Amino acid sequence: MSTTPQLSATYKRQRAMSTIGAFGAVMTSSTPVAMGFLVIPGSEHFGVTKAQFLIYFTLFLVTSALMFSVTGRIMNRVGIRIVLIVGGLISSLAWVAMAFAPNIYVYYFLAFLMGIGASGNNLLPAKSLVMGWHVHNRRGTVLGIVATGAAFGGLIIGFIFPKVMAAGGFVGGAIGVGVMVFICSVVTGVLLVRNPPRAGEENADAEAVDTTTKDNRKAAIKGFGFTIVLLAIGSFLFSLEGAFGSMQAAVYPSFGFDLASAGLMISFYSICGIVAKPLLGFLHDKLGVKPLFIVLVALFILGLPALALSMQLGLNLTYPILAIAALSLSIPGVIIPLVAVNAAGHQRFPSVYGFMLTGSFIGTGLGAPAWGLVFDLTGSFTLAMYAGGALGLLGLLLAYIGLKRGIKVRAAEGETSTTGIFLPEDGETGYEESEELTAEAAAAVVGDLDGDSRPEVAPVK
Repeated sequence: MSTTPQLSATYKRQRAMSTIGAFGAVMTSSTPVAMGFLVIPGSEHFGVTKAQFLIYFTLFLVTSALMFSVTGRIMNRVGIRIVLIVGGLISSLAWVAMAFAPNIYVYYFLAFLMGIGASGNNLLPAKSLVMGWHVHNRRGTVLGIVATGAAFGGLIIGFIFPKVMAAGGFVGGAIGVGVMVFICSVVTGVLLVRNPPRAGEENADAEAVDTTTKDNRKAAIKGFGFTIVLLAIGSFLFSLEGAFGSMQAAVYPSFGFDLASAGLMISFYSICGIVAKPLLGFLHDKLGVKPLFIVLVALFILGLPALALSMQLGLNLTYPILAIAALSLSIPGVIIPLVAVNAAGHQRFPSVYGFMLTGSFIGTGLGAPAWGLVFDLTGSFTLAMYAGGALGLLGLLLAYIGLKRGIKVRAAEGETSTTGIFLPEDGETGYEESEELTAEAAAAVVGDLDGDSRPEVAPVK
């Protein structure tokens, strides 16, 4: 085994700056919180019902979902930075234009354009930056910290937007969303973000795969189709369960909690979600494959299903179980992207994760109505919470199968892993053995969040 030389100061500075930029891009994904402030004044502004006004949100969501896979492939071609900047420009300018739209139909059209830009200015470039720059064995911890950007963005919106709406009404609110998108994606993209080194470039890691030409991109993704399908379906299932996050304000009162208690529980859940993401990333970095997935299975069982049972029986366990639920519902945002990058390698990650986000956004669009339908049919959200836990477990199974499949393909290609985890010594039979190698590698490698040195490369036959 060979050790990669110490990294240059320039490389470490660009990586640190890009990581901060990724945090900003993740903050952009919190803008739907701000969009909620626009519903009432927006419907009054255009003289339409709230349902008619919210058609724009569906257009935005569907457009983004359909564009993610395309945007991921564009990132592999031209780089992450330019996609982040252009996507941010499209979205921010669309929001400014939406503020002055003459009628609801123009507003709808501009929402379509805004959705195109949104596919390239938040989660996809942010997590691709983390995967590309952090090739050391603490990648998961870094991703977990970066993923908290959405929660911090939501907190900022909660403090600022009531004042923005009071001062500027619908027009001021729409412009405010555009300004936030511009700062968090365009400004950070220009000033902070740099593309991770590609294969053949200076400081490129041993895991890098050449995707600079069309033929190379086709060759790189060959054999990973089944893995992509499994991970995309898994992401869809996770999002159906994840609708709980947006339905909490309705769920808690249905179990007899008053509005004050419901508000306190939502705040507690949000705080737990902030803590959960770095914790999950840390668990990914420290555990082998089997221990990690065993922990994840336990979290899904003790999450929403246990929360529903506790509230049904009136047990005094709501807050502890709510903390576990926050952990389990954070898995798709942290662990599943890490599963994807270990299954396919960071150079393929934008393409793979683009398809996963397509599945996730479709699930998000269907999840909330499905929960509402369950309540209409049964009179409670209990069945939805039990079904959500079951769907989460099924999604986890698909992720595990996708991981094993991707590992076999990478092993057959003779690729290497710079994180020292997950890749087997034997592509056919060494998967279980690789978990033992993981522990040895973790003990032998000295690394930190800044990643002053890269771990030893794990070869694959």
